[in-house]
Amino acid sequence: MNRILIVIIAVVQVAFAQIGGRSTFQFLDMPVSARATAQGGIYNHLYENDAGLALGNPAMLQSSLHKQMSLSYLPYFAGSHSANFNYIHDLDLATFQFGTQFMNYGQFVEYDELGTEQGLFNVTDVALIVGAGHSYKDKFKFGANAKLAFSQIESYTALGMAFDMSAMYVDTSKYFSASLIIRNLGFQMKSYTGRKGEGQELMPTDVQFGISKRFKHLPFRINVTAHNFTRWDIRYDDPNAVQATTSIFNDDEDTGPGAVGVFFDNFMRHIIIGGEFQFGKAFNLGFAYNHHRRAELALDTRAGLAGFSFGFGIKIKRMGIQYGLGKYTNAGTANHLSLLMNLGQQIKTRKAKTPTAE
Repeated sequence: MNRILIVIIAVVQVAFAQIGGRSTFQFLDMPVSARATAQGGIYNHLYENDAGLALGNPAMLQSSLHKQMSLSYLPYFAGSHSANFNYIHDLDLATFQFGTQFMNYGQFVEYDELGTEQGLFNVTDVALIVGAGHSYKDKFKFGANAKLAFSQIESYTALGMAFDMSAMYVDTSKYFSASLIIRNLGFQMKSYTGRKGEGQELMPTDVQFGISKRFKHLPFRINVTAHNFTRWDIRYDDPNAVQATTSIFNDDEDTGPGAVGVFFDNFMRHIIIGGEFQFGKAFNLGFAYNHHRRAELALDTRAGLAGFSFGFGIKIKRMGIQYGLGKYTNAGTANHLSLLMNLGQQIKTRKAKTPTAE
């Protein structure tokens, strides 16, 4: 027991020691499925048969996910795009998953030191993921992922190792679930410079907590997610920003009346609030609000739907389709599509009757 406590304390110390903006392999924070995009970018506390969500939280792995697969594609901004794949296989020891996460940033123009164009080059990030999950007394779920991440910028490459550790509490009788996950805890094995001990960067470690509650007599589920526990103040410090008012809700002073507004604004940046209507197992309709995204990306003149996200899912027999729309700014929207397949479910066919001779 003492050894377990030492490990937990060490993990928390490393996670909270990080400084935002100095980590590499940020693509590991991309939404792993369209359903996650519809819920504000993070959805790791729903215990359900969804192979796409399990890639982000290995504690969701269960025997009922045996031989299920997910494919996901997300066209991003400025010609970049993200994709991932996951396959789940159940064994007596635990339920395992084997996946990959991919990010391509498009083509860039290469110049030499004199400004002469040299051609085009690509920038690509890839991660290979292996995870396992196991249940304890039905209500307690545990899981872990190991990620080998590789990045290439022209001829420069970097290599890193990251781990996810997660735990869930699930009470099916009360339609309630909660999760705690430490994401991307690891280290960079090789930096872009290629020189040992030089240019090493931190991994994008984060601690996330979420709860999900469905109402007994209403097909609606409410989801609350807390993220970015590794840093309290996640506001962007814009030196060009000018305060137009001294209201307590937008005064940036650290003390005095304005501190109330600053505290509330910063607190809400750590929270994502979402909801999902679930009509049986065949259809779901979701929405969410991400205050951090809206506060950072909404235009001052016209905020629009920045920070909001929407989505739906349809499941027919062995196949399911999920679509998520994430509104970042008025000029940028992410459309995420996921395909779920159950390779283990048998297709029932009717045998043709043989005609009988009269």
